[in-house]
Amino acid sequence: MRHITIVGGGISGLVTAHRLAPDHRVTLIEADSRLGGCLHSTTLNGTVPVGLDTGAEASLYRRPETKDLAAELGLDVEFPSTKHSSRVLSKGRLHAIPKRTVMGVPGDSTEVRDLLGPAASERVAHEVITAPIDGGDVSLGDFLSDRLGADLVDTLVDPLLGGVYAGRCRDLSLAATVPALLPAAAEGTSVLELVETLLAARDAQSAALADGKTPRPVFMSLIGGINRLVPALVEGIREHNGTIHTDTRVNSVHVDNGRWTVETEDFSLESDGLVLATPAHVTKDLIAEVAPRSASMLASVPYASTALIPALVELREGELDGSGFLIPPTEKSFIKASTFVSNKWPWTGERIPAGTALIRMSIGRYGDEPGVWQDCTDEELISQAFDDWQATVGRSSDRLIAAEAHRWERALPQYLPGHGEMVARIDEEINDIAGLELAGSAYFGVGIPACISRAETVARRITSMQT
Repeated sequence: MRHITIVGGGISGLVTAHRLAPDHRVTLIEADSRLGGCLHSTTLNGTVPVGLDTGAEASLYRRPETKDLAAELGLDVEFPSTKHSSRVLSKGRLHAIPKRTVMGVPGDSTEVRDLLGPAASERVAHEVITAPIDGGDVSLGDFLSDRLGADLVDTLVDPLLGGVYAGRCRDLSLAATVPALLPAAAEGTSVLELVETLLAARDAQSAALADGKTPRPVFMSLIGGINRLVPALVEGIREHNGTIHTDTRVNSVHVDNGRWTVETEDFSLESDGLVLATPAHVTKDLIAEVAPRSASMLASVPYASTALIPALVELREGELDGSGFLIPPTEKSFIKASTFVSNKWPWTGERIPAGTALIRMSIGRYGDEPGVWQDCTDEELISQAFDDWQATVGRSSDRLIAAEAHRWERALPQYLPGHGEMVARIDEEINDIAGLELAGSAYFGVGIPACISRAETVARRITSMQT
């Protein structure tokens, strides 16, 4: 039985190990004291009887990877409540987020008129068709600003993309983040017309799949939180005699005659194959000798650091309205978003005391000035975040019952223009190195489905390797 070593115990490493463990001897090594990476939960020190997600909280339902894995693991899927919707802050007021858009880009300018106002929505309506782009990529924010105006980008597109990448859309790649819009840029055709076509196709698909019932949801989670994927995967790996090391940092990797050696602080390990499911800034150091060109490219991938404040709140002014809100960078707020967890996910609301709510407050974007929030103590983070939250929703009497600060250092890779071309060049070099595979969020998507997809592709390639 061939031995495969997997470095990195986030969702990518766990899925890779889960797929390989039945037919391989698997060893998974994680530097942290826990597994799961950005999937984690808290009970607020026992204050609530549920595990509240403190990292990713949802997954795209239209992609099959997460729901299929959940079904395989025996986990129950949960959908957001249809009674509540999210809002966005603009000029000090919360507005409903337009529903018929592709990542904030409408097919019809009337869809954003209430949010943007007459002048800005007229700018959207009078799209400026620009020449086809040179090369295969461009800044998403710059492209949309040129076409539809800066107001749409700053007010709606930026906070929506920020919720996914913790980035700013003028820094992000069109091809890598919203590839559905790329044909309009590449061909010099109308992005509004393209979006209208995409929305019509989406409506038709949802209607067909709904089978006369409510429309198919966009997002999903799990009863108990999306973090439940982690213990279920770990259990499956161990059932197949997989070995898992936590609190173990890998210092170097070497290859000799097709055999890989992994050196940790405590032991060395030989194996037939190696999967690095680690962030780009970790992977680059480990492959510096065996794949120097790829290491150099990975060194250029920037990461965003964020903080997440989960909290139980006593509601003194009636029930919360909506499922949460987004805040654009232009609003100069300390927090960038909030989710009203107990409104959004029914299973949580059913398990907390009456007159309370579970919320999440998000802090941090790529490009933040150093020290804006990073130098705050946890107590300061919680206090400033809740002050902002109260001011945004206009609920000065609500009281914090319990809250925690969870910091995610260098957690989300930023897909800069040209990201896809860079990943293709990395793959080209790695494919020539027998037994080495790369997985994780630095390559083909930061969401859970993309990470699962990449991990399963890696596992299939390893399985197909000749002995």
